[in-house]
Amino acid sequence: MEKRWDNFWPPFVPKAFYLEKPLTEHIRDWAKICPDRIALRFYGQDTTYAALNEAVDRFANGLIQLGLKKGDRVGLFMQNCPQFVIGFLGILRAGGIVVSLNPMFKRSELIYEIHDAGVETLVVMDALYPEILKIKDELAIQHVIVTGLGEYLPEKTVFPPPEEAMATAGSFAGTLDFKDILKDASPEPICQIEDMENDLALLQYTGGTTGIPKGAMITHYHLAFATVATAYWFRLRDDDVSLGVTPFFHVMGMVVCMCAPLISGGQVIVLSRFLPDITARAIDHYRCTFWTAATTMFVALLQLPDLHKYDFSCFRLLVSGGAPISLEIQNKVKEIAPKAFLGEGYGLSECTSAGGVVSPLYAYKPGFVGIPQYSDVAIMDLETGTKDLLPDEVGEIVMKGPTVMKGYWQRPEETAQVLKDGWLYTGDMGLMDKDGYIKVVGRKKEVILCSGFNVFPTDVEDVLYQHPAVAEAAVIGIPDDYRGETPKAFVVLNVEQRGKITEDDILLWCKERMAAYKRPRKVEFCESLPKSGAGKILKRLLVEREANVGKEV
Repeated sequence: MEKRWDNFWPPFVPKAFYLEKPLTEHIRDWAKICPDRIALRFYGQDTTYAALNEAVDRFANGLIQLGLKKGDRVGLFMQNCPQFVIGFLGILRAGGIVVSLNPMFKRSELIYEIHDAGVETLVVMDALYPEILKIKDELAIQHVIVTGLGEYLPEKTVFPPPEEAMATAGSFAGTLDFKDILKDASPEPICQIEDMENDLALLQYTGGTTGIPKGAMITHYHLAFATVATAYWFRLRDDDVSLGVTPFFHVMGMVVCMCAPLISGGQVIVLSRFLPDITARAIDHYRCTFWTAATTMFVALLQLPDLHKYDFSCFRLLVSGGAPISLEIQNKVKEIAPKAFLGEGYGLSECTSAGGVVSPLYAYKPGFVGIPQYSDVAIMDLETGTKDLLPDEVGEIVMKGPTVMKGYWQRPEETAQVLKDGWLYTGDMGLMDKDGYIKVVGRKKEVILCSGFNVFPTDVEDVLYQHPAVAEAAVIGIPDDYRGETPKAFVVLNVEQRGKITEDDILLWCKERMAAYKRPRKVEFCESLPKSGAGKILKRLLVEREANVGKEV
């Protein structure tokens, strides 16, 4: 049956394709075809496809030697680095299930996810090991494999790595060394993936932006399909240079910035974490062509005082995700990367990031995140959740397709709440226009009820971003005796405007540009907004902070 978005489907992208092998075996193919092609570049240290493939086989065999059995969960607790890529692919080849842990996590967060997933083997960066040491006795961890960023750095780096990369943490009692695992293990080819549609590849924990994280069960089929679909959609090629600074532990960075470029035979420029000045230098030095990043990363890059000295004309494709991007920010990005196609994307851990909604190349519609990629997407009414709404009507975004998770790990009740007749109920609100383009207006719980009207935070934020002094903005609802709720804006000003722009200036700007019931009545200036490890603004924390105002003793 013809879909609304068919007329805008990119002509070079197949609407269906046959998936014949797991993700890991695409890497093996490139190692055979072009063994000397560079796969990873890490501050000046290059790793070829042949070297990467052998390291992956060695790590997989090493895990099995340690007693890893099919279906065992293995945690990765590290920043972006070659060892993350090797560990990720090696766990999959060994038949294990990857559990990616946010490197910003502390004690309680680590205990929760490691315990919930049943992780018994953990691969950890040396600089982060002290956090594991604090909780090791409380968990059933049998093996801890330690590695350091410095192990894959050249003698002379092309630009400075983070400070923790240069520190020599030394060895830790009761742990195993990542280098020793690779050195002692067999390089024999191995792939323990037998049933792509049922064997789990990942327990990808939700970001916790709305509550307790849950492990989305992603199969090898889901992961491989999402990765191949991404490569097709963005026309990734073996001569692409992809920027790998978006966190690999997060599903967007994992699928779009790590896996998809590698199955395409391209280069991934691995940066351990996002530092705007180092990122700008890496783009210029390596002539990056492709980057998908959180909107907040683009905002931070644009704030660099010496941005003009870097050449970003190398980009052919820049895609934002995690939050809507304003036209003002897009226009600024277009100024520094004039040859790039700018697009947006929308996805979740539950749909393996890809397979959700993405801007079709050469047919971007401003204000919309794109058209359904490989999922069927509908907008359902909020009352019953069963009525497919008409064009431009706001409801809940639901989707089903080849990348949607099997369910939440050991949480049948929560699974039943979001998976209904094969449809994933996302909890996000949006609309679909007559052409099949989708606009995300916020989460169901974020809608602000003002004087009987529904106010969507993104509508207010869009107006705030039009102000030339505003770098970042987030809007939440706060109690109001007369209106029920009223919008409050949290604003980060551009550095040069701080101290010059007042709350009244922002309120007047809004008053002149939006209906009375929509406009915020309060503005709070912030040095920064709370963000997840993937760069998504955590409005939940702003709501909690606002609720606690005045309660401190």
